[in-house]
Amino acid sequence: MKGYNKEEWPSYQEGPGRPTRVYVEIYIVSISSINAESMDFVVDFLLTQHWKDPRLRFSENVSKVLELHQLRQIKKLWLPDPYIINAKSAYFHEITLPNRFARVTTEGNITYNARLTAKLSCQMQLRLYPMDTQECEIYLESYGYSTEILYLHWHWDKDTAFSMEPNLELPNFMRPISDSIECVDTYSMGLFSCLKVKLKLQRRISYHLTQTYLPTVLIVSVSWVTFWLSVEAVPARVTLGITTLLTMTTLIGGAKQGLPAVSYIKALDVWMGTCTFFVFSTLLEYVVVSKASRRKVVMLVPMPNNNNANTNHAMPRSSTFSSGAKFENHYSPPGTAKSPNQTQFRPHKLSIPPQNGSFEYDVESPVDTYLPGPTKVILTPAQQAKRIDVIARVLFPSLFGAFNFVYWTYYLMQSWDEAG
Repeated sequence: MKGYNKEEWPSYQEGPGRPTRVYVEIYIVSISSINAESMDFVVDFLLTQHWKDPRLRFSENVSKVLELHQLRQIKKLWLPDPYIINAKSAYFHEITLPNRFARVTTEGNITYNARLTAKLSCQMQLRLYPMDTQECEIYLESYGYSTEILYLHWHWDKDTAFSMEPNLELPNFMRPISDSIECVDTYSMGLFSCLKVKLKLQRRISYHLTQTYLPTVLIVSVSWVTFWLSVEAVPARVTLGITTLLTMTTLIGGAKQGLPAVSYIKALDVWMGTCTFFVFSTLLEYVVVSKASRRKVVMLVPMPNNNNANTNHAMPRSSTFSSGAKFENHYSPPGTAKSPNQTQFRPHKLSIPPQNGSFEYDVESPVDTYLPGPTKVILTPAQQAKRIDVIARVLFPSLFGAFNFVYWTYYLMQSWDEAG
């Protein structure tokens, strides 16, 4: 290496316009710690660079290949200066010796290999989370040499330019799909050659199906048990509603762990919000049922037949029936003359106080004639409350099933489009 100057790049003597061309290989050993909260991932890879330096030619009588394993020997060579643009941190492996070597052939062809681990930033879009597909990059660029001095290329063999460990497995993602790109970045200092590897990472949904979606479906289903409980079972229905609501709140907190606070709505937020609404609606349904069982209801009282007109011309102002209903005012059957002080009334409203069970009949609208027709069957407040429960038993599962159909159809189609 007599007369060799490592400050000069290999094509320095050839003059301007003849940059040194460096061919790059990347071999991914492992990908780990894909963190959505900090939006980064850790990659362990081998970086191999090939270039030709005519100044290092030597006779075959010495050796066919010169191996350099000592770091102090490697540092005597001119080396390219690529750096990782999107790296948050990176380091060379040093165990048990520095994981770097250089190989020089008799023609001056140099191969330089190093093992690195880098934490790389990845701008993630989480609108479809947990059915999302992320595109992360390994972004290399020459730091100090412009394109007039150094030009980066992918290795001429496309199969080795970028490759991954055959048994590479990611816990929450499918095996990455890669795409290699050559590029040139423009800065105020000039043009700089760069290389990109785009990794398409499709998230596996199986984990979230078992840990998030299935538990929430069970919680929503359990909340519907209240529709089969009696209206009088106040402690049971209230306790069940509150317990399922608190459980949903706990599941929401667990599902959002490890996620960043973003300003848009994620697919998981839509699911959790809707399930919480269904659970809360069961409490509201019980409020409606409880109110219905205690409210005033319209009740039609059958009028006496004309055959009895000769016996009963007027009903006393206060009469009590076997049901305990107390009626005020009086009426005259059809066909009987009304005295000046009498007005015929049609029974109109029946209120049922919830405690003593007494019935009070309120007369609201006078009528001149009796309108014949079939007697209408009026449900008691307890029966009306029960009817609401019966409707809810069908309505709630139907609406939840419709929501599931729309949710999964929409987001799965979006996920497939994004994954390509």
